[in-house]
Amino acid sequence: MTLGEKLAGIRKDNNLTQEQFAELLRVSRQSVSKWELNSAYPETDKLIRISKTFHCSLDYLLKDEIEQMDVTLAAAGEEAHRDWTKAVILTYLSFPPVFGWIVGIFSLVHQRRCVHNKAMTALTVLGMVVSVALTAAMAVGILLGL
Repeated sequence: MTLGEKLAGIRKDNNLTQEQFAELLRVSRQSVSKWELNSAYPETDKLIRISKTFHCSLDYLLKDEIEQMDVTLAAAGEEAHRDWTKAVILTYLSFPPVFGWIVGIFSLVHQRRCVHNKAMTALTVLGMVVSVALTAAMAVGILLGL
């Protein structure tokens, strides 16, 4: 697949006319037409803008042997990495609230049996309320896909 074929494919996949594509890149429609016919080639800054705007690599654009499948696999790999990062962050954030609940329960049981200090009991309950709030915020974040 030539650069011109790839540019035409990107443009058509995004339902853009040559005129609209040209406006995005701040060039003339005739330039886009020449690119697609392989009678001229875009400047480097235009290729970089195309790459960033339409989420395709420069390798895909410039190398004839690289097909869209490689670009799709790269994008899928990046998305999987972002999902993995989110999972790690959510797992890390879930430990303090759960730990707060467990410590709070044991603390309340101990205070009820051995210590009769209302200030300590109030602080323990406050800590548990904060843990519940953090757990709720985490659950909302998971439900909203944040």
